[in-house]
Amino acid sequence: MAPSGTREYISLEALNRNPENNDDEAEEEQPHCKRSNIWHRIDITSVLTIFLGLPILLLAVTLLALFWHESMKAIDGAEPGIYWVRIVNAGWAAQLVTVCTTSIRTVVDFQAGLATAMVAGIALETTGVPLLQSSFFSMLRAFKVAPSNIWTGTDFQPHMSRYIYALVLIEVLVTAASQFLSTIFLSDFTNGTFSQRSNSTNVSVLYTTYNTGVAWTRPPAASWTFAELSESFDNRSGFHDTGHTFRAFLPFEGEAQRTKLRRLRGPTTVMDHRVVCASPPLINLNLNATLGDLVHLSGQIPTKDLAYPLLIDSDPRPYINFTCHLPMPTTKDNNTKSTVGETSLCFPSSRFNWTVLNEDPLIQPNGSSWASSLFMVLDVVFHPAILSTLGHAPAVQTIRTDGPWAIVSNGSVHIETLRVSACLTNLAMQTLNVGMNSKSDSLEPKLTWDHHTGSYNTELPRLQLGVSSPSNTNSTNHRGILTLDPRSQWEIFDPPDTPGLSTLALGDAPNSFFMDVLSNFPAFFPSDLSYTVDRGVTLSRISQSATYNNAHSTHTDLFQDTLMTTASPALALQATLTRIYQMTYYEQLVRLSSPVAAETAFSLTATIPVRWTGFMLGLVLIGVHSVIMVVVIVLFVRSTEISFIGSYWQTVAQVVSKETRPILKQADRMDDGAVMMDDSEQPPSPTRIQERMS
Repeated sequence: MAPSGTREYISLEALNRNPENNDDEAEEEQPHCKRSNIWHRIDITSVLTIFLGLPILLLAVTLLALFWHESMKAIDGAEPGIYWVRIVNAGWAAQLVTVCTTSIRTVVDFQAGLATAMVAGIALETTGVPLLQSSFFSMLRAFKVAPSNIWTGTDFQPHMSRYIYALVLIEVLVTAASQFLSTIFLSDFTNGTFSQRSNSTNVSVLYTTYNTGVAWTRPPAASWTFAELSESFDNRSGFHDTGHTFRAFLPFEGEAQRTKLRRLRGPTTVMDHRVVCASPPLINLNLNATLGDLVHLSGQIPTKDLAYPLLIDSDPRPYINFTCHLPMPTTKDNNTKSTVGETSLCFPSSRFNWTVLNEDPLIQPNGSSWASSLFMVLDVVFHPAILSTLGHAPAVQTIRTDGPWAIVSNGSVHIETLRVSACLTNLAMQTLNVGMNSKSDSLEPKLTWDHHTGSYNTELPRLQLGVSSPSNTNSTNHRGILTLDPRSQWEIFDPPDTPGLSTLALGDAPNSFFMDVLSNFPAFFPSDLSYTVDRGVTLSRISQSATYNNAHSTHTDLFQDTLMTTASPALALQATLTRIYQMTYYEQLVRLSSPVAAETAFSLTATIPVRWTGFMLGLVLIGVHSVIMVVVIVLFVRSTEISFIGSYWQTVAQVVSKETRPILKQADRMDDGAVMMDDSEQPPSPTRIQERMS
């Protein structure tokens, strides 16, 4: 090399075509072999690296892609494949990733070494390399080391074209990143909840009912989740209609089973929680507020020519009589005009002498069952107006209507005192073969006490019940409940021939459940027994005394919060009665026996992939490596003629020439640095390395 540091680039040629120009070189020439076939210039290890590496990469990536795909399906609520479930249940998910990434890294390392050898051959036969680095580049073809050695072995000066330089640089980065491939793939892993495959599970069927004694003075044990199929809320002039709201109660006593249920197909208790509230025509009204007695409103609803949606059967009684208890006003109530939270729920059917029908009921009425029942919601508007009637029973009247409410005066100065709404709802149940599903675990929110408001926080329970707004548009997943299959897919449950589980008993269950719910409405007993008060319950935040049959605060707060939020007595009544239905159902469920089979699938929490980020990053690394390999192989085939991959003797033979012999004579006891320093004192020679082949 010249002292100035200039370097002489030598390309490896197949044959010197003008030996007469240099007699000394001609004397050293050896017979030249014909150009070898590409497969003869690649050793068996390189052939295996090419032809086995690609299938191994494809297999490993395919296995990981299928595992990720099944994981995403499972997280979305679909049923995963059996092999995926077995891998996850056995705890082999991380091991699968480790095995696949180890295989990928092994192939990448082998192929990166082959790419290094081919790049060395390309550099030697095209652009050339400095004379003192020719031995290094020649040996790279035999040893097939990592591509990073091209820089470390040449003091980070690879002396190649920019195109080759870029390929090698990218491959170095990809090879380095592939060492963390397992970590990259496992970065997608976290605790995920997925649905297991369906299995047969024994469930209890509500084929009979017991007098559970569910009391309005007790709180519900839970905010039980359920499956629902509902219509949209209808707010028309004069009435509110929740629409058909079919709900199936889950036949499981444990909260974990209910909340983790993803799919069920089998016999289940179904009810229609549709509630229609309208402004009723009221006549013969009397407001009785005699001292020492219960305050109540009595009157009649004429059944002739009732407008939709108050539909009565073909042979109705001329009047529906009612005597409904009201919250007892106190002296302090006279000092405020606020009556928020003062309501009475009345059931005017103590004599059971008429039948009320709702449109398209779940169960048609027969001799032993009712399709629907009439409830009256009486909301206090102005307490002082009630107190002004103490000591006498004035005749009062309806002075106007307001949506589903009839506004009632106090009879003297026509002060708005009460608002009344008549509501129809279905209390009957039916055992049907239905299907339900959910893409996520259900929720059973807990009622918590709010010290600031002095009441229970009902926001989450109301969201679950779908009464958090007048037109609730939240999905069933957001509400934490399951989705009930369409009504067209329901089937009549045909009970098996099991002792105690008879068709007759199942046929009686709707009426039994209906009667059990109604029997739990408190009965009022006036002290003078001069009149009969219909069954009902007070939903008052002010009058909390149990003497007046006030409901537990959980029921009161749920009703009042819904009424204030939605301004709909239909939604408020639906939410409150749903909790009473559930209390009755689960009180009876623990007493049932003779279970029947149902197809169920529950969720399971395990460490699985929950996103595609790490997988896509790993796939990009593998893809970039594969592209570089294809490009390098194509360049090697097109640009080289005599480079042999994995041939050690050729490596030695091709670096021995007239130019390198002086260096070889000195280099046996010198390191590379000493050789380069010694050679820098010699003038450069514009000769080329000749092919030396035996």
